[in-house]
Amino acid sequence: MNISENFQLTKIKKAPPVPTGINAFPCLITGKFKSRSRLRKDFLKEAEGIHNHQTSSQNLSDTQLQSKLLNWRGLFKSQKKITPEMIRESLSHIQEAVFRKLGFYPFTEQIAGALGLYRGYIIEMATGEGKTVTAAMAAVLRGWSGLPCHVITANDYLAARDASIMEPLFRFCGISAGSVTSEMKPDERKENYLKNVTYTTAKEVLADFLRDRILLGKKQNFQKRLISYWCENEEMVPPNIVQRGLHTAIVDEADNVLIDEAVTPLIISKEEPNKAFEEACFCASQIAGNLHLNEHYKRDEKFRTVVFIKDIETEIKKYAAEHPSPFSGLLFQKDLVRKAVVAKEFFLRDHQYVIEDEKIVIVDESTGRKMPMRSWSDGLHQMVELKEGLEMTPVKETQARLSFQRFFRFYPCFSGMTGTGKEAAREFWLIYAVPMMLIPSHKKNRRILHPLRVFPDKRSKMNAILKEIEKIHGEGRPILIGTRTVAESEMLASLLQEKNFICKVINAVRSEEEAGIIAEAGKKAAITVATNMAGRGTDIKISPEVSRLGGLHVIATECHRSSRIDRQLFGRSARQGDPGSAAAFASFEDELLTQNLPRRLWPVLKAYPKAAIKIAQRMAERKDYQSRFSVQKTDTWLDESLRFASEDIQ
Repeated sequence: MNISENFQLTKIKKAPPVPTGINAFPCLITGKFKSRSRLRKDFLKEAEGIHNHQTSSQNLSDTQLQSKLLNWRGLFKSQKKITPEMIRESLSHIQEAVFRKLGFYPFTEQIAGALGLYRGYIIEMATGEGKTVTAAMAAVLRGWSGLPCHVITANDYLAARDASIMEPLFRFCGISAGSVTSEMKPDERKENYLKNVTYTTAKEVLADFLRDRILLGKKQNFQKRLISYWCENEEMVPPNIVQRGLHTAIVDEADNVLIDEAVTPLIISKEEPNKAFEEACFCASQIAGNLHLNEHYKRDEKFRTVVFIKDIETEIKKYAAEHPSPFSGLLFQKDLVRKAVVAKEFFLRDHQYVIEDEKIVIVDESTGRKMPMRSWSDGLHQMVELKEGLEMTPVKETQARLSFQRFFRFYPCFSGMTGTGKEAAREFWLIYAVPMMLIPSHKKNRRILHPLRVFPDKRSKMNAILKEIEKIHGEGRPILIGTRTVAESEMLASLLQEKNFICKVINAVRSEEEAGIIAEAGKKAAITVATNMAGRGTDIKISPEVSRLGGLHVIATECHRSSRIDRQLFGRSARQGDPGSAAAFASFEDELLTQNLPRRLWPVLKAYPKAAIKIAQRMAERKDYQSRFSVQKTDTWLDESLRFASEDIQ
C-alpha cells in the first residue's frame, strides 16, 4: 500500500452540522433551487444529446470501442477536474457498451439518472424503470477514478445478483466489480473491496468500516500512522483490514437506507457475561408478569411505552424481600420492570420479531425482513427472551457504534436512487446535503389507483378484502397482497386456503424463495401474499394475456406509517407502461390510527375516514422524523465531544 492509498484508507468527509431553527430556512431555499424542475429539463436534454450521439460509436469494432473506454479510464484517473464534455462523450461510449454486453440501449431517462447520480443527486425513478443499469453507468464513471466505489443495495441477494449481471459491462469498460455479502469471510471481503466497484448492503459496509476502525485503534489518524512507521518502525496498517477507504456511495432504495433505517445505529459488540444483571432481568420479568393493564399501568400507544398508575416501588420491595436481588437501586429495578412490561405489551411475536432455533430474530417493521445479527439494547432483548421462555443471551459490551446517518455523511461523493423519494426530499437535503431530482418514466403510467376504503373494524375490512380478491381472481388477473406484519400475512393466507384459493406467501419466516415467488407473481390468476419485503429489485413481469386482462392488481391491507411505503407497494404494478391497478384498505382498529390519533378526536374523524388516515400518517411521519433528528443530535454531540483526532470514530 503506497502513501496515497494509506491516506485514502481513513480519509473521511467532515460534514457540517445539520442546520436547525431559523438557520434551516436559507438551507432549504438552496435545496429547492438545486432541485428545481428546470434543472431536470436540462439533464434530460443533455441525456437526449448523449443518447442521439450513439451513432458515432455503432460503427466501431469491439476492440476500437474498448480502446476508447480504456482511454477514458486513463483520463478519469489522471485528470483532477472532469469536464461536462468528458462526461457526455464517455457516457455515449458507455451506452454502446451496455448494448453490446447487455443487449439493449439505455433510455434517455436512464442516462439522465446516471448523470444525476454522478453529480451527487438522489434521483427518483419509478419502479421498473431500470435503476440497476442506471447505477452501473454512474459506477463506471466513478470506478474509472481508481477510488473506492460502493453501490449499496437492499439485501445480499441483490448485491450478488447486480454485481454478477453487470460484471460483463464493467469488465468491457476496464474496471473490476465484486460483491460483499453477510456470509463472506474477511479474506473474501478484502478481495471484493479491492475491486473498483463493490456491491454490498448498508449493514455490511458499515460493519466492516467499524471493525476496521477497531483494528486500527490509535492509528485511525494518518499522521499518527506515519509517525509510528518512521519513528517506531511499526507497520502502518494491520494486515487484516478489509476496506480501502470511503470515497463514493451510490445508495439504492435510498429512502429505506437513509430514512427508515437511519434511526437504528449499528453496534459492534462482544459478549460480556454479567450474572448479576441477568438475575436482575429475571426478577424484573417476574414482577412484570404479576402486573395488569389498567390496574398497575396504562399503555401509551403514541410513544409505545407504559405509565405506572400504582406505586410500583412497593411491588419491587415486596418481591425483593422474598427474592433478594443483586441490585438494590429502586430506580434501576423500576426501569427494568418498565422494560419488561413494554416487552409484554408492545413487542409481539410475528410482528416485531420471530423465533428461529430458540432465538429471537428481530423483524424490520418497515420492510418485513429479518435482521438476525441485531438485538435490542439495555436489557429489552433479554426481557423479550424471558417473556417467550427462552434462554437469555449474555449482555453485550459495545466496542463501536455509528448511525447510518453519520456514516453516509462521511462519503465525499454521495448519491442515491429510489422509487419513492419526493416525500423525503427535505430530509435528504437537510441531513445529507443531497438534492432530489425526479426522473420521468419512459412510458406513460397506466396504473389505476382505486380510492382508499376505510372500515370501522378489522373484521369488516378483512371481509371486504376477501371479496376484492375473489372478484379480481375471477377475472384471471394476478394479485399481490401487501401486509404489514408476518402474523397478518399468515392469517390472510389461512383465510384464502379455507376458501380454496391457492396462494404463495413471502414474509420474514418464509423468505428463502422470495425472488422466485415474486418473479412469478405476475402469472395469470396468481395470488401472492407478502409483507413489505415484497421483491424489492425483482421485476414482476406479466404476459400479453395478463396485460389484456388488466395487469397486476395490488392490495394494501392497511396503510403504513409513511405514505412512501404505500407508494412503494403500489409501484409493483403497472411497470414500464404495463396496465395495472392498486387498492388500499384500512380500519379504525389499525395500528396507524390507534397509535397516532388522539382518542378525543375519534368521534369527529370517524365521519371523515380518509382525512383521519392522512392525519395519522402525518403525525407518524413527524414522530419518526423527530426520532431521526434526535439520532442526528447525538451524532453531533459525538463529533463535538468524543472526536479527539480528526479521523477517530467512536
